[in-house]
Amino acid sequence: MSSKKSFREIFKGLKREPFLIPLPYFNSKKAQFCLDCVGGCALVCPEHIIIKKEARQPYLDFKERGCIFCRECVRVCAQEHAGVLEGIREDCIDTWVLIDSQTCLSYQGVVCFTCKDACPENAIVFKGMFAPRVHASCTGCGRCTSSCPSQSILFVERKT
Repeated sequence: MSSKKSFREIFKGLKREPFLIPLPYFNSKKAQFCLDCVGGCALVCPEHIIIKKEARQPYLDFKERGCIFCRECVRVCAQEHAGVLEGIREDCIDTWVLIDSQTCLSYQGVVCFTCKDACPENAIVFKGMFAPRVHASCTGCGRCTSSCPSQSILFVERKT
């Protein structure tokens, strides 16, 4: 028997936490203040997309709708916790947004523009009628996510 492990065996035991989409205006340097907060941001969100669990940072859930950048979360955060959410920041969620070409209907030859139609920034561009790409003007609002019939919109942590 060989003591060498295959790559599959090595990586099989690793468990990664799923990437949780941060709130807009989020200052990660003040994130520890979120841990003791009761989640006023989640209570005031008109879209009901902010999830706040006890002793954890809040995150966004785009399954049913996206962020409209109303800044209600910023207002309540300023009242409760010294501005973990900073209103001076631009209307943008600090992530990379990608389209999974393996599951996207357009990449499979089906005419589908639901993500483009849902995008308020017109940040999803197509090559002809197929092969959509997310343009740099994307704010990460997530409105395309809930409209996508194949759940092909991916949010990836933006590492700086």
